[in-house]
Amino acid sequence: RFNVIMRDSKSYPWVAIFYSENFPRIRVLRNPEKFSQENTFIGPFTDKKEILRILRDLRKIFPYCSCKKPVRKKKRPCLYFQLSLCPGPCFTNITENEYRENIKKIELFLKGETQELKKKIEGKMLSASKNQDFEIAAFWRNKLEAIDHATDKQHVLMDHKTNKDIIGFYNEDKYMATVIIHIREGRIFNKSSFTFNLKEKLIQKNEILNSILEQFYQDFKTKLPDLIIIQQLNKRFKLLESFLRDIKEDFEIKTPSDEYEISLLRIANKNAEVMVNQEIQMEEIKMDDKDFREKILEETKELLNLPSLPRIIEGFDISNIEGLYATGSMVYFLNGKPYNKNYRHFNIRSKSTPDDVAMMKEVIRRRYSMLLEQNLQLPDLILVDGGKGQLNAGVSVLNNLGLNIPIIGLAKKFEEVYLPNRKESIDLPKNSPTLKLFQRIRNEAHRFSIKLHKKQRKKRIITSVLDDIKGVGPATRTKLLNKFGSVGNIKKVSIEDLSQIVNKKLAEVILKVLNNQ
Repeated sequence: RFNVIMRDSKSYPWVAIFYSENFPRIRVLRNPEKFSQENTFIGPFTDKKEILRILRDLRKIFPYCSCKKPVRKKKRPCLYFQLSLCPGPCFTNITENEYRENIKKIELFLKGETQELKKKIEGKMLSASKNQDFEIAAFWRNKLEAIDHATDKQHVLMDHKTNKDIIGFYNEDKYMATVIIHIREGRIFNKSSFTFNLKEKLIQKNEILNSILEQFYQDFKTKLPDLIIIQQLNKRFKLLESFLRDIKEDFEIKTPSDEYEISLLRIANKNAEVMVNQEIQMEEIKMDDKDFREKILEETKELLNLPSLPRIIEGFDISNIEGLYATGSMVYFLNGKPYNKNYRHFNIRSKSTPDDVAMMKEVIRRRYSMLLEQNLQLPDLILVDGGKGQLNAGVSVLNNLGLNIPIIGLAKKFEEVYLPNRKESIDLPKNSPTLKLFQRIRNEAHRFSIKLHKKQRKKRIITSVLDDIKGVGPATRTKLLNKFGSVGNIKKVSIEDLSQIVNKKLAEVILKVLNNQ
């Protein structure tokens, strides 16, 4: 049902070692199934740049051929030979066995078996040293140091050498991501990640996780770790564990058991969350595509039974704290895209009360009274932030003004869409492009309203105390704040300092009022 990995596997890079050839080449490619199974394929890797970097480092230690075609004799070698990055099997007399020995070492490194590789090199170094062939011993010593340097670039996470895969998972709305962090010999060796778009609401995430793990460890023939660490276990995980034990006897799937494993799982989950957020951001970018936006407008027209495409949509929001510093905002979307030039802020004029419905009424009345007075273009659709109360407030104002503009409400809690003269809300699918457009308008109106609300609140906090002092007008207040910076600083100054700006009597009053606050 959830064929996630096999659908996407072609996009992931593999390292191919062409053992079917006399002098095996090493290449990074996709679609390994197209090549002979006599060859070895290591992967998949999700970061092509990273695997290319690793190969560049390895090539300095163990030179290899990376030609596009199998090796054949040439009259002159390539640039890689001159840079000591290729042993030149096409030009020199290097034997197949000598060349393959290098390739085997690279394979061990890429599979994360660096300890085995180091043991082999140490054996060669000690053997050369015993034979007093110190030049060869130094050669292998340098190789050993280079391997240590290359592995140092991989982040060390733990002291013990258990090979494990950490499975992270995250889903939001219609997007889901799984990240597998591969730990080899105590180091992060590689990361595999998969994302996909759910066409239906996610019912059980374990069902998808099961499918991913089964496909990854069976279809990709990935070399199994000693254990897999996952957030929760279920029966299918145990069945998978039993199946994979036929391949690796001591294999285990378990939940985290120590701080290291818990922190790794947290990292994997966070990585998956980042990937989902990237998908959501990409969808927002997609919203900027003209053809895509046109389709959304057509869908919205059909869904709401509008007389025409909603090319102009105006969205309203109210911000206040228990009625204080109340502000309203209106955002303007043209052809499904924000048009900032036509955004408007409203300072609420009515009595300070935590009545959002009354405030919404005021803002809508002021907006459309102004449009009528100035004979300006009306919107094709109005969206208010809120449920039936805010919607009915808007309908009432429009009726009083004699306007017949389609209007809807979008309630935050369950993202329900309310229509006039309809008791039940419309529950749009979470992946509906129309709902995404409505949410974008609502969120933008809220952001814009909060911006003014914070500004007003900050201004009021700074000036309210001074404004309440008789004899301190706007000009005097500005002079005081410019001179001393804040009300708090004014409290600390002497009467003499304050008298440089106001008369001594007023200075005494100001300090008395401020210090009694």
